Amino acid sequence: MTKDQSAIASATSAVTAAVHADDLAALYRAVMPPDGSATPPDQAATWFATLVIRLALAAAAASELERGCSREAVSGWIEQVLGPPPTPALLRAQDPGRIDHVEAVRAAAEHGRCREYAVDLVRLGLTEPEDAVDERGAAALSAVTGDKQRQITVIQMLGRLAPDPGRRF
Repeated sequence: MTKDQSAIASATSAVTAAVHADDLAALYRAVMPPDGSATPPDQAATWFATLVIRLALAAAAASELERGCSREAVSGWIEQVLGPPPTPALLRAQDPGRIDHVEAVRAAAEHGRCREYAVDLVRLGLTEPEDAVDERGAAALSAVTGDKQRQITVIQMLGRLAPDPGRRF
């Protein structure tokens, strides 16, 4: 295993542990490339894309869904694990003095988009080796890695779907 492979494997475990512990500070530390803010932008983009893919593969393996299953099956599994997506009313109720209706609607829509990206990314890990990669998976990866807030939201979702490395069976 190369140094980069080892670092990404460690980061994948650290992300899933942080998400399962609901430790946002640990999550932000876990997603950072090994060289931190000194990482050149092109290398940071590669790091985050690789991390997202590794988390998606871990989530796909944890799903116990069959390879080649439908998008609906993956979406159903994700809803079963993560629960239903938040509604604007639920988001606004969290902090009504700070979150207005328009912002809550926007946040709920963005959460829905992130969940759809997670579905497409998990499906990448469930693709048969001889099948072509679904274009939606590639588009999801591009959309996720192109927006920092979206990236951390999808990383949190995938980390929650992946098995907790600290859990004992």
